[in-house]
Amino acid sequence: MSRKIQVYTGGSVGCNGYLIQGNDGYVAVDAPLGMADWVCHQLPADAKLTHLLLTHQHFDHVEGAAELQRRTGCTIHAVAPYSKALTLEEAVGAWGLPPVEPYTVDDVLGTAPRKTNWAGMEWQVLPIAGHATDGAAYYLAEEDEVFVGDILFAGSVGRTDFPGGSMSTLVRGIREHLMPLPPHTTVNSGHGPASSIGEEQLNNPYIC
Repeated sequence: MSRKIQVYTGGSVGCNGYLIQGNDGYVAVDAPLGMADWVCHQLPADAKLTHLLLTHQHFDHVEGAAELQRRTGCTIHAVAPYSKALTLEEAVGAWGLPPVEPYTVDDVLGTAPRKTNWAGMEWQVLPIAGHATDGAAYYLAEEDEVFVGDILFAGSVGRTDFPGGSMSTLVRGIREHLMPLPPHTTVNSGHGPASSIGEEQLNNPYIC
């Protein structure tokens, strides 16, 4: 089946959050500020958000996580537990932005690839560090969709000047885990427009 996938863009730096309709509820990927209000307006009256998948925990991707968790009761999944180091709290304060409201990572995924079922959908978790130490992509094979956060962009890759960043680690992870996916797979990034694996294989200067 072709699932309903919606995108919300919001927060302090225009971050993309996604809402995916499953067989047994809905799954969100990342939670920029304002995501909770948007999700609650999108959900049908009898539907429930059951899972929130974090591609990493930099502040712009989790500004709305605590509110979303509080209002929907969703389970939060991430590579690592919540910490102020991962949300870049020191930098956020220096930039004059409000602190991130703490949330609980209910399911710590770790750094090994795995397959799992969320909301009646089969997902592959592909941990990829380099932009963030807790980075991960989430691949929905049956829909040919991958949600990559700031790992990969249309024609570019994530910045690596944050604590724990490494361009060589990032590019190696992209080549090992993302580039082998089918070329028609849609790449849903944390900022900017969608792309495809095939497009990035051919034209991304960091990968070619």
